[in-house]
Amino acid sequence: MHSLVAVAYVSSAIRRFTPEELDALLLDARAFNAIAGVTGALLHQDGSFFQYLEGSQAGVARVYSRIKSSRRHRGLIELVAAPVNRRHFSTWSMGFAEPVASELQSISQASWHAAHQAASIQDAPAPGLTLLLSFWHRAQANRGSAA
Repeated sequence: MHSLVAVAYVSSAIRRFTPEELDALLLDARAFNAIAGVTGALLHQDGSFFQYLEGSQAGVARVYSRIKSSRRHRGLIELVAAPVNRRHFSTWSMGFAEPVASELQSISQASWHAAHQAASIQDAPAPGLTLLLSFWHRAQANRGSAA
């Protein structure tokens, strides 16, 4: 039995966020996620959101319920909700990046289901998770070299 689960979804902002509003959203999400014991990453590009959450079933359910009831976005489409063997964003209560539109599209349109129905998304990494992790590692490396 897996003690960790992950959820990935896409949605659209109801309106454009100012940089200050986006910062406020991130600060609030990071605090809430830390209390719930949830880690993950949020990608944003021109009003489109992609988010990957991971943690205990109860913690992810608490955070995801809050997200689903938010009036700041619409058109939420769940890409995956599945058990995972480990966290990939363990140091990020809510990592954030703004990929180019084509990267966000590739990540959100990739398959988020494991190759085998019985496997978790970690046992047989789904193409969507592979793309997200590849993007995330590149983005973090670029931040380090730009500092």
